[in-house]
Amino acid sequence: MLRTFFLLSMPWLCLSACINTEPPSNPFREPVNYAVGESPSHMVVADLNADAAVDIIIANSQDNNISILFGKNDGSFPNIRTLKTGRQPRWVVAGDFNEDQKIDLGVVNNGGDNIVILLNQGGGNFLKSMRIKTKRSPQSATVNDFNGDGHLDIAIVSRFDYLLILLGDGSGRFKRKKEIDTGAIPTDIISGDFNGNGLIDLLTANNGTPSSDLLFFWGKGDGNFVEGTHYRTGMNPLAVITADFNKDSYPDLLAVNGMGDSLTLFVSNAEGKGKGFEKVSDFGADGGPTSVIAHDFNGDTLLDLVVTNTRSSNISYLTGKKDGRFNHPPLNLYTGKAPFYVVTGDFNQDGRMDIAVTNNNEASLSVLLTKSGDF
Repeated sequence: MLRTFFLLSMPWLCLSACINTEPPSNPFREPVNYAVGESPSHMVVADLNADAAVDIIIANSQDNNISILFGKNDGSFPNIRTLKTGRQPRWVVAGDFNEDQKIDLGVVNNGGDNIVILLNQGGGNFLKSMRIKTKRSPQSATVNDFNGDGHLDIAIVSRFDYLLILLGDGSGRFKRKKEIDTGAIPTDIISGDFNGNGLIDLLTANNGTPSSDLLFFWGKGDGNFVEGTHYRTGMNPLAVITADFNKDSYPDLLAVNGMGDSLTLFVSNAEGKGKGFEKVSDFGADGGPTSVIAHDFNGDTLLDLVVTNTRSSNISYLTGKKDGRFNHPPLNLYTGKAPFYVVTGDFNQDGRMDIAVTNNNEASLSVLLTKSGDF
């Protein structure tokens, strides 16, 4: 069931981050909706059947399954397959776990307290190779090579203050490497080289009291991590992404805060050369933000944002500024009831990135193709 966290309503919060202008022009065509399972939450994009078209994989929490929408080059998804995975799947990761040139899946089952590894057999068929027990209520996961052996590994956070590292052996099987205490109620995790030392690090968004922060775990290159810096966000962050918003060639951070209807922007500290971050601004989108993506949708070379807002049942499109901040007010678009998660992909192969949005309260997926030319 969808959980919406909020206390304050500040959809137009904009603290020195923006100026009042007209909403931007709409870069997207009208949404096309597809029926999926009940309570669709997280999704991932990948080419599962090696046809050079982008496919979409969605975790349907209340139906205990995933929906696989096989894409065509025109941006449509005429073929949908459903696979049972376990109790209340909440998150999906993708990668070639057994190194056979086919993209496999890992499904995090929040109600089953496990992750299921599905190996791609070709032709839209998958084989369950492993079911790995986690701590209670796993929330999200990230895939990367944490120990530098050339094989994909998985890191999973559970809602009860827990981070699990699974090391892959290249055959599609994983072994438990390490269990780490996190901040209170981690809800999201991403991976990357955040301090510029060539090793893969982890970053968690911690939703609970008294945390409400982002917490780094610095990678040692052998699959082990040491706790690093905390960065305070707005109230109860639900998600975090990384991108170079101010074009200084170093990664910046953007957190989505479940309470207060705000997002928090951190830019890389120039003196630290990617080894530290400075909080720049808190700003709003609309009611109940849950996820965000960054891409240059209007072709001005600056990163824009699309935010899903569950309580206001819309998505917000915000255009980027040269300093890494974003213009207000946003353009708010309706996709369906309680949009929960958004991804990008070039679904119609026209060289422009499109978006897809899961609508949690109406069991649907909205696909919005980007308009061609000026808009």
